[in-house]
Amino acid sequence: MKNRLLAVSSAVLLAFGYTSSSAQEGPTEPAYLYTAEVTNVVDGDTIDVDIDLGFYIMLKNQRIRLVGIDAPEKRGESRVAGKAATVFLRDLIDGKSIILKTKKGRDDADRSDSFGRWLGVVYLDGIDINQALIDAGHAVEDIRD
Repeated sequence: MKNRLLAVSSAVLLAFGYTSSSAQEGPTEPAYLYTAEVTNVVDGDTIDVDIDLGFYIMLKNQRIRLVGIDAPEKRGESRVAGKAATVFLRDLIDGKSIILKTKKGRDDADRSDSFGRWLGVVYLDGIDINQALIDAGHAVEDIRD
């Protein structure tokens, strides 16, 4: 019985990729991954999505703030750059199915911003869209999130 329990435990650990080297690297930031449909690009760092939670459960019309970046605003002095960032993001992801990585925290302060928007990283075909905005010059890195 003891040997069988040990074998099952070992198989489970191997199935989840646990090794002594990964234990030494330390914990990674907990996160959730979802498939989502982009329904609206609000500006260069904010989108609206319908999130597929699985088991035929959808979370409709959720506002997501792209974490780790800051794009210019569409109003005020930066409006030209803000509109360009919005168009760039819209051309990339509007109406498309994306992978959304959200932070997992103990309270809402870890998962959302002061406007109640969920914080997330957007991936399209394996490309980090948050980073793509920075690389294209439409956003800067923002460490506040």
